[in-house]
Amino acid sequence: MDANDHITISGKTIELDADGFLANPDDWSPQVAEYFSAADDILLTDEHWQVIRFVRDYYRIFNISPMPKVIVIRLNRQLGSERYSIKVLYSLFPEKPARRICKYAGIPQPAGCT
Repeated sequence: MDANDHITISGKTIELDADGFLANPDDWSPQVAEYFSAADDILLTDEHWQVIRFVRDYYRIFNISPMPKVIVIRLNRQLGSERYSIKVLYSLFPEKPARRICKYAGIPQPAGCT
């Protein structure tokens, strides 16, 4: 294995795809999210984890990664609040929020996301 096609967490070697995402979403663990976020200098807070858990559940149910608009609408509905917005997602997951969220959640990036 090339050094760029896997990571090792807690002694377990986990395969990555060509974009650096988990090759198998079942290999995910909270330590995977912490590994990827640390590489981006992001300390995961409860707000981050709420988004990550939501995205993982959405993927498990629909077998597709949600776009940011879907995350905001459905997560707010689930919480019964207006806590999340696209702006909040950008503040939590800077630059490319959909990409970062999916990577930390161990699921493929949304179609059309670069």
